[in-house]
Amino acid sequence: MKSRKWAAFLAASLILAACGNGDDAVDEPEVDETEDGEVDEPDDVEDDPAATGDVPADWPEELVLTLQPAENPEALIDDADVLAGLLADRLGIDVSATVPDDYQAVIVGLQTGAADIGGGFGPVNVARAMDQAGAEPILQSERFGEFLYVSQWFTNDPDTFCSDEPVEEIYEEDGEEYTMLFCNGVNEAETSEEGPIGLDALADVGDVPISFVSEGSASGQVFPAFGLIEAGFDLGELDTFTSGGHPESVLSVYNDDATVGVSYNDAREDLVAEFADVGEQVVVFAWSAPIPNDGFVVRGDLPDDLKQAIADALLDVAQDEQDGAVLLELYNIDGFRPADPADFENARQVDQELGELLG
Repeated sequence: MKSRKWAAFLAASLILAACGNGDDAVDEPEVDETEDGEVDEPDDVEDDPAATGDVPADWPEELVLTLQPAENPEALIDDADVLAGLLADRLGIDVSATVPDDYQAVIVGLQTGAADIGGGFGPVNVARAMDQAGAEPILQSERFGEFLYVSQWFTNDPDTFCSDEPVEEIYEEDGEEYTMLFCNGVNEAETSEEGPIGLDALADVGDVPISFVSEGSASGQVFPAFGLIEAGFDLGELDTFTSGGHPESVLSVYNDDATVGVSYNDAREDLVAEFADVGEQVVVFAWSAPIPNDGFVVRGDLPDDLKQAIADALLDVAQDEQDGAVLLELYNIDGFRPADPADFENARQVDQELGELLG
């Protein structure tokens, strides 16, 4: 997944602003006046709590936004604060942001009332938030025109896990080109719906260290673990460990701490700026079956009109060319659609079956 940088976008915007002529006259917006001389505000302004200051009495004075730590939490918090500010501007009430250290902590926040909005929740955590915290999904994320993604398996030992010669694909970022290697036909897939691919290669993972993402990650732990069990392995007999976020799982394989790892596709792109050869040293050899994209959830006991206002505010952020850049930076989100709880049923079933198998 290509990462487009909020800071770079903001810098470009500032440069464009600086190029303007400060002596140019600025056209004042036209306003309509009633017969008695009062300004007639547009309907959309009248209905906007942020513009009128008329916040419903049953809304809280502050909301807390908690984001799933798909990578190092410290790397997310600045952008989380930006998103919180954009929501506050649209809702007319204060919004603060927090990024916990692990996936389960975001569920606890919703359970205890310490958090009101959950963002970037993978499908497993959306299902867990519904079941364990009474949360309601409001939006599902879109990336590159898709509402599905896959778990990718990668290795630093292509001689063992590739049945063919790795194929080069070129990835471009900020004017630079980087080589990405794939094998077992993964590079030929055009959409996530074409998974699973290359999972026969998992037969060779029995004797090597395997890097997972934090517990609760759909593509980085739940679906891969379930896939290993389906392949006939006893997880207790495998050499597995958790690396934290998705980029960190890639780094574990890059640094030879693990021979095989998993992440969302393609987490290697998040690292090319710092590790230019990561796509050559870490080879993607398999894809899982399709997984529903992540989404945003809200506490179930919030007022219904506030739930809708939060969804509308997030949609407005995503549709705004400048403000939407922060969603791209946080989770590579291009847009949203209204969430249907049924879309996360597959994730719920896999999570529950894995729990039963592990006892």
